[in-house]
Amino acid sequence: MKLTLISAVAALLALLAGSAWAAGDAERGKGFYAVCAICHGPNGEGMQEMNAPALAGREEWYLIRQIQNFKDGVRGTDPGDIYGLQMAPMAQVLPDRQTIEDVAAYLASLEE
Repeated sequence: MKLTLISAVAALLALLAGSAWAAGDAERGKGFYAVCAICHGPNGEGMQEMNAPALAGREEWYLIRQIQNFKDGVRGTDPGDIYGLQMAPMAQVLPDRQTIEDVAAYLASLEE
């Protein structure tokens, strides 16, 4: 019983560690970020007039989660969330998880 619990905890930690640190390619992500830069700025500094937050220097896990939430409809579907409604279709431009990880790696590499 004790060994099974230890094995389960070890497996869970390995799973969490794998998802916490993305294997993104920052150089590839830079190319995909060009579309995002329209609202979030060329250096991820954000744009107040678009109500687009700064993304430079944010942790990869956070960026991945938020982009995935927009892609999956967890965010950006409430009719009262005008900025989320703008972001949701933009997240669809990123075709797959690897691309999301690449963009997140690029943004995390930028200075705040």
